[in-house]
Amino acid sequence: MEPAGFFRRIFSLLYDTLFVLAVVISLSLLLNVMNGEAPEPGTFLSVIQLLIAVTSGPVFYCYFWQKNKGQTLGMQAWKIKLVTCNDEALTVKTSLTRCLISFISFLMMGLGYLIIIIDKKNRSWSDIYTDTKIINIKK
Repeated sequence: MEPAGFFRRIFSLLYDTLFVLAVVISLSLLLNVMNGEAPEPGTFLSVIQLLIAVTSGPVFYCYFWQKNKGQTLGMQAWKIKLVTCNDEALTVKTSLTRCLISFISFLMMGLGYLIIIIDKKNRSWSDIYTDTKIINIKK
């Protein structure tokens, strides 16, 4: 199982980000249409809109990693897959932890992803911390 390289992983992430953004925009637009206008700050609907923005990414990744054998839509396009290093099934806890570490990596100007370039096993911070890896698949 050959580890996936930096560019495959980043392009896969970009594909997935576009999809998640489309979901967030669609759900926010639906909320605005149902409300008749954008929610006022400090209202219950503004909290709902914030929850849509904050949870869409983790829900997307956890769903696809759990239900689609470790592959999101972007990972399918780039023929890569998330697996555990010890060949166990991916858990929801592992998936959520990967999302949190990935968010922290993003906040630190991508440092957690840039480490893939210098790591001999092409691992990101989320790979190292959760004992998982992204591999190339043949199809």
